[in-house]
Amino acid sequence: MSGFATDFERRYLFAGTLALESGLHVGSGWVAGSPSDDPVIRTADGRPFIPGSSFKGAFRSTVEKLAPAVGLSSCLLDHSDDDAACLSPQRSRLGRDFRTVRDRLGRTIAAADRDAAQALDKLGHPDWLGVQLSERHVIQLLDEHLCDTCKLFGSPYAASKITFSDLLPPEEDEHADKMIEVRDGVAIDRDSERAVPQLLYNYEAVAVAQTFRLRILLQDPSAVDLGLTCLGLSEFSSGMGYVGGNRSRGLGNVRLVDLEVYELDLTMDDLVERGKRLKKYLLGKNWEEKMTRLPDAQGFVEEQLSELPALKEVSNA
Repeated sequence: MSGFATDFERRYLFAGTLALESGLHVGSGWVAGSPSDDPVIRTADGRPFIPGSSFKGAFRSTVEKLAPAVGLSSCLLDHSDDDAACLSPQRSRLGRDFRTVRDRLGRTIAAADRDAAQALDKLGHPDWLGVQLSERHVIQLLDEHLCDTCKLFGSPYAASKITFSDLLPPEEDEHADKMIEVRDGVAIDRDSERAVPQLLYNYEAVAVAQTFRLRILLQDPSAVDLGLTCLGLSEFSSGMGYVGGNRSRGLGNVRLVDLEVYELDLTMDDLVERGKRLKKYLLGKNWEEKMTRLPDAQGFVEEQLSELPALKEVSNA
């Protein structure tokens, strides 16, 4: 049997339910007919939901805070110092050096081009002087100088490997549009620590009983990508995750339950088995038909966590 190529080798789908441990507020700015000054975002049929972009931001923030503790790098994207160890902070010295080199793509950098020569030196590749720069060189620089969280979640220079779907109420939930309550709030003068007169307002919050369907797709992950994803899943599974606004008022605490993990693995050498798996994926009508459900989702998460650098050192001690 002849070989064949695909645009992907491995995919993981993480599916579960996001249950509210407290009220939830993901604002929309304006909703027609809402009685509140600050309504929550709704679908066209009036049901509250969590945009995938909102959950991705919360998930990424959670992972970025934990990554250094497990021996991985995270620039947090707001680092602007000249010694930033990642390309993503665009005001960093490293980011400027990368753009200087990238702008010479397809050209040969000569020693007389002092800016580019210095940039190559800072990026650790003075040996590229006199070499015609190709996309391969740019990709190598991204691999060497993007932090671990930027490689997973994306950066100004590289696409994300992880995709978050909008979190919608379960299809069988007929009362989701009724699970919204209006709460009162008041502006506080931080100097006097008292309520500001005539600045009473209200805002909407999704009631605690509401749940949302979670779908996260991870494509062609490295071991580090998989570990970081499981790091975030573990945090949300333990009830330590937060989403949305008004968190200082006690809103946004969520817990991931009923986690399921589906896998597509085309990395084997057996071309017959690889062809069977690819055919199953292409002909399947949903992820249950396309991918293989792993029997122990929690065990899979724990296994990936144990491979993270700091935890692996403890296991080997």
